[in-house]
Amino acid sequence: MILSCGENVIDFIPTSYKKNYYKACIGGSPLNTALALGRLNQPVYFFSRVSNDFFGKKIVNFLKQNNVNTSLLQRTEDLTTVAIVSEKKNPQFSFHAAQTADRNLKDYQFNKTLYKKVLLAHFGSISLVLPPGSETYFKLMKKLQNKCIISIDPNIRENLISNKNSFIKRFNKFLNLADIIKLSEEDMKFINNRKNNDFIIKNWIKKNKVSIVILTKGSLGASLYTDNYKINVKAKKIKVIDTVGAGDSFQAGIISWLNNHNLLKEKKFLKLKKNHWKSCLEHASKIASHCCKNEGCDPPWAKEV
Repeated sequence: MILSCGENVIDFIPTSYKKNYYKACIGGSPLNTALALGRLNQPVYFFSRVSNDFFGKKIVNFLKQNNVNTSLLQRTEDLTTVAIVSEKKNPQFSFHAAQTADRNLKDYQFNKTLYKKVLLAHFGSISLVLPPGSETYFKLMKKLQNKCIISIDPNIRENLISNKNSFIKRFNKFLNLADIIKLSEEDMKFINNRKNNDFIIKNWIKKNKVSIVILTKGSLGASLYTDNYKINVKAKKIKVIDTVGAGDSFQAGIISWLNNHNLLKEKKFLKLKKNHWKSCLEHASKIASHCCKNEGCDPPWAKEV
């Protein structure tokens, strides 16, 4: 099984048909990744704390309709987190997350059987920076690090980070917990503003546990780094309607390709050759490009790919 852990939110996204009107979309970076994995027929579970309010019920039903297992969800009377998205192509986010359901995750209780079943656990975005939930997810990461593959997508929202130095310290710990880390160019600029990304990323891999680092560059494609080589792939040429969820869908493409090729077990992906990694990246790029053709995070179903 694949476990995706983190926030669930309602994104209010500008509509294309009327100025200053917004459409309510189910979102949250780890939820989007779970959604994409479910549509790609992957055995994915979503772990989060979800409200019993109108939005929370909508979120749970939506996950079930998209092949995501919801049996690990915690339920609460706390309200759902809301995010206002500024625009579609270069979105900025205004989060309303004080005392909300997903942020107030304070514990977890998984049975021993579950730990044996998890092949990969994915974590990301605002759930990594907003306490107390961020500390709970960090604790879970450490619990899982020797039991399965750890995937992290920081998906940084700068306006939610009150102390940059503290975040950088936490990110450095992620480098020693994760097997796979995916970042956008914006994430990379926030973490380290130097221009030599190749040197920095190769140094991360050399000195830490992380084995695979993926850097997404929007219309310029993506790069994947291992301790031996770097691979570049071009982005698919499409008419972009909305980039929300594209990076989350990209990571789902990486995970689904690896699982479809039975490469998550015993970390077999570490022995992949360059041509296989290129196929994996091209698959992920295809998933992300499908997502960009629609409003909100709307990744493709397996039959569409």
